[in-house]
Amino acid sequence: MDSSSIKRLLGKVWSASGCSDVNGAQDRTAPIVPLSEISQATGIPEERLAMMAQIIRKDGLADEYMASMMKMATGNGVGIDKILAMLTSLGVPRSQATRVARSQGLMDDREAQRILDEERCAQKAAAVNEACAGRRRFLKKGAIIVFWVLVWQLLDMVMSNRLVLAGPVRVAQALAEQVVKPDFWAVCGASLLRIAAGFLLSFVVGILLSLVAYRVRIVHDLVEPIVSLLRTIPVVSIIMLLIWVGNQALTVYLSFLIVLPLIYTNMLTGLENVDPQMLEMARVYKLSRWRTFLYVYRPALMPFLSSSSKLALGMSWKSGIMAEALATPKPSIGKEMAQARTYLNTPDLFAWTVVVMIMS
Repeated sequence: MDSSSIKRLLGKVWSASGCSDVNGAQDRTAPIVPLSEISQATGIPEERLAMMAQIIRKDGLADEYMASMMKMATGNGVGIDKILAMLTSLGVPRSQATRVARSQGLMDDREAQRILDEERCAQKAAAVNEACAGRRRFLKKGAIIVFWVLVWQLLDMVMSNRLVLAGPVRVAQALAEQVVKPDFWAVCGASLLRIAAGFLLSFVVGILLSLVAYRVRIVHDLVEPIVSLLRTIPVVSIIMLLIWVGNQALTVYLSFLIVLPLIYTNMLTGLENVDPQMLEMARVYKLSRWRTFLYVYRPALMPFLSSSSKLALGMSWKSGIMAEALATPKPSIGKEMAQARTYLNTPDLFAWTVVVMIMS
């Protein structure tokens, strides 16, 4: 879809909703008002405004409290346009601020309706743009996948060696044969339960251990060598676990030991990167421990926790399937892959690899 088509489509949306044309649409971006100006207009300290902005962007702002802020600002001689700009700078939706201003008699119905119509038109335009962008992204990803599948099939046809490479057609046939077997879902479910148990165990232990290490320095010093050892030791060297825990539990313990350093290290890094000024402000305003965690620690931790979880999930499946291939517990995907390798059944080996990729 080219730019002219998008403009025509947006023009239809504008005309159907009573809005102006896309080419003549005004810039509706509200100006950003500094916290110092908002503090002068409302009498609220800047530190409290900064905390309010975080809370508003997370939970919103009640109409009653917004109305009192508007009255305070108008009492200080601030115009309604400046009040709307201040509220949107704090994270309040412009439509909500307009509705409250109209209910307080600070804005006439005609002006309020004009602003609400502009907001509605802007939301429709953003939805249309997002839908077009989503379709383009979907088509692009689909084309890339089709390209590499064709390359894979071409290599299979050129090599024509079933023991070395199985193309997508033969892999699909092998996968269809595996799916109809009565124990296919039992095999997938057993591997999923083992790997999920190892990941969840490392997730919980890693978070709790990082919290304790953050608070108690001696725990941090005692745990650090063990975590460093687990990060550097080769996965194959942990085969001694097979002797200690047996073949059925090896997947759980190996996934736990591989993933634990990732969760622990990233969580500890996130805790150590919390802004000290935000912690001081929370202490000054006597926030409870739960609110301090919710509004100070959580925003700092989430990027580290999210990235470590994505890495940990991939490592859980890699280490878990490798452990099953070594220990061959029944039933398990690793056992099926080990059997396919033993009998040089390359299509089945590729088919089970596809199953692992889909499940992970």
